[in-house]
Amino acid sequence: MHFKARPTPKTTQAAWELLIDIIIDYCARYRVQTIGVGCPGPLDIKRGLIINPPNLPFKNFPFKQFLEQETLLPITIDNDANVFTLAEAILGAGKKYQNVIGLTLGTGVGGGIVINKKIYHGRGNAGELGYLLQNQSGPRGQLGENGALQEFIRAGVLIKNKKITVAALAREHNPRANKIWQEFGSHLGYALASISHIFDPDVIILGGQIAKAWPRFYSSLQKSLNKNCILPKTPIIKRAALGDSAGVIGAALLANLPYANS
Repeated sequence: MHFKARPTPKTTQAAWELLIDIIIDYCARYRVQTIGVGCPGPLDIKRGLIINPPNLPFKNFPFKQFLEQETLLPITIDNDANVFTLAEAILGAGKKYQNVIGLTLGTGVGGGIVINKKIYHGRGNAGELGYLLQNQSGPRGQLGENGALQEFIRAGVLIKNKKITVAALAREHNPRANKIWQEFGSHLGYALASISHIFDPDVIILGGQIAKAWPRFYSSLQKSLNKNCILPKTPIIKRAALGDSAGVIGAALLANLPYANS
C-alpha cells in the first residue's frame, strides 16, 4: 500500500489540480482499473456531487463526472466515514459482526452504518452522526445547526485555548487534562447511548486522531454509556483496528466490491 499526504489547498481549482496530479502519477506507475473515493459529506452519491463539506473547498462540485473524464476510469465515491466503517466491518474490528456503526473523531465527527457488510445510505446521506443534535441551545456549527454532537467533542473543542495537539493533550497527566478527557468520554458515551437506541448495533468502532487517546477517555465513556443506555445489552465499543489506513482500504473495497455499496 502506498500513501501520499498533502496539505489541503484553499481553492477549488488548486485542490482539483493537486488531486489530478496525484492520480495521474499513480495511473502512470500502476495498472489502475477503478478508483474509489472517500470524501467528507454531505454528498449526492447517486450523482457523484460534493455538496458543501465544512473543511474542503468544494461546493456542489461534480466530482465523479470530472474525475471520470480526466481518467477514463470508473469512479465510486462515498462518505469518508462510510468507507472507514466498511473497512473495519469487513477486515478490521467489526469483521465478526453484522451490524456495525463507525465514528471518526477528529477535526469533525463522521459516522457510518454497515449492515451485513453493506453500507446503509438511507436516501443517500444516512450516518451523519456528527450532526446528531444534542442540545438546542448548544454551540452553532459551520453549517448553521445548533448543538450538534461534533461541536462538543471535535478536536478543536478539546484543545481550545491550548496551543497543543490532541496527541500532546493525551500525554498530559494533570488535573486539567484529566478533567478534559473525562468530560469528553462522558459526552461521547451519552451520544453513543442515543445512537444505540436508534440502531441497536452489535459494535461501535471509534477511529480518527482522537481515538488514539483511547486510554484517557474509555473508562468515562463506558460508564456514561452504561448509565444512559436503556437497552438490555449495550453494544460493544472498540477502537479501530486498521488505524490511519482504514479510509484508504475502505475506498478500495468500495470500488472493487459493488455489493458493499447498497
